[in-house]
Amino acid sequence: MAKIFAPIASLLLSVTLLLLGHGLQSTLIPLASRAFAFSDLLIGFAASGYFAGFVMGGIVTPHVVVRAGHIRGFAVMVSSMSAAALLHPLIADPYAWILFRFITGFSVSGLYLIIESWLNEFADNSNRGLVMSTYIIVNYAAFTSGQLMATLARPESFYLFAVASIIISVAVMPVAMTKAAQPAPIAIVRLDLRKVFKTSPAAIVSACLIGMVVGSHLTFAPIYAVERGYDALKQAPVFAAMLCLGGIISQWPIGRFSDRMDRRVVLLVISILGGLASISITLLHDLPFYAFLAVGALIGALTQPAYSLAAAHGYDNAKENGYVRMAAGLLVAYGIGSTIGPTVTSVLMQYFGPDALFLFPTVLLAVLSAYLVWRIRQKDPVHEAQKEDFDLAATASVIGVVGPEMFNEDDRFVVVPESWEPSEEPQAVIDAEPERAPDGATETVASDGEPEGGRGDVSGEAERGDRPEGTS
Repeated sequence: MAKIFAPIASLLLSVTLLLLGHGLQSTLIPLASRAFAFSDLLIGFAASGYFAGFVMGGIVTPHVVVRAGHIRGFAVMVSSMSAAALLHPLIADPYAWILFRFITGFSVSGLYLIIESWLNEFADNSNRGLVMSTYIIVNYAAFTSGQLMATLARPESFYLFAVASIIISVAVMPVAMTKAAQPAPIAIVRLDLRKVFKTSPAAIVSACLIGMVVGSHLTFAPIYAVERGYDALKQAPVFAAMLCLGGIISQWPIGRFSDRMDRRVVLLVISILGGLASISITLLHDLPFYAFLAVGALIGALTQPAYSLAAAHGYDNAKENGYVRMAAGLLVAYGIGSTIGPTVTSVLMQYFGPDALFLFPTVLLAVLSAYLVWRIRQKDPVHEAQKEDFDLAATASVIGVVGPEMFNEDDRFVVVPESWEPSEEPQAVIDAEPERAPDGATETVASDGEPEGGRGDVSGEAERGDRPEGTS
């Protein structure tokens, strides 16, 4: 076990610090926006700006890495993200904050891609699932812990923005000091959305609608708690964190349960139950705070795993040489939904009040349920023998694509970057480097043009808006 994790300990430490700062900002920004009297519409625009930047970061980052290498690219993204955090309290203007959130989304996307490509460099077929699942768990835990840090000071104060900036800045240190060799550049993936949709319409439609739901929840959950009369300092951040925590807890058991039956049926059931839970929170007024948290956790538990089920269903329908294309399509669909959702929710909240945050997702989940019923009647389920086992790393709504199988550089949807010049610094090789993946298990090339271990992340013409993050 030590041989597996020793080479990537510095990367996991950087992930922890980055996600602590990112989680803090995700809850702090909406609360500070409300404290500065920004309108719901502009708060929604800022959130959509974040997700748009997230998509753009996936397109640009591979080219940054080819030009400057992983360490320098990582430093650029961290510096940009840290600076954006400090700019918020210095320029309390809603239109400026839209730009700052775009920069943050761009940087977070790039950081995910760089870190995940690095992690895959040190994973082989025997430990890849363990490495990437550990990374996802660290990701979720750090993000949720960062959300809870918003209880340390008033959201409009400079203090929390400074704390977020410091934590993010420190995250560059473990990577900058690592002795591990830089991996080959991140591969670019071509997207054919028409073929992806034809392969699994239910997966693509579900990913888009769930992106709208989760993007709205991540943006407005702390504001909703304040509007319901709970304290902006001590209680609203906890409610936002509970939505994420519920999703973290339920994701694995729901996913594993879906291995035993048609995943669309499981997705249908949690969509219906998620809609009912969303309605219930709007009807139950004057709830004790702990009951309010419990309902929030239930909503998160029923809505956030939906993307993972959609992704798993998409992989079930994709042929082996179609994993790259399917992963790209899923993430783009999720990104589109995450970008649209907060803006639409903000408009509805202005006209119908804060309960629109959960009533609008109820409508979206009802539409998804109706569509899934139609698809279940139209197409037989995937036979259990043809299904991929549920893989948390392959289906998590983070940034990178970790498909059920290693991707092949011969895949026509993978664009291998041209010869890459490594950084000028000597690249030390770690003492306990894992065994390389077998031939045909990568989409990247080294500076001499020969294949290296690793895998290609979605970028180029196809990238996404995470997850949230979980997720963000």
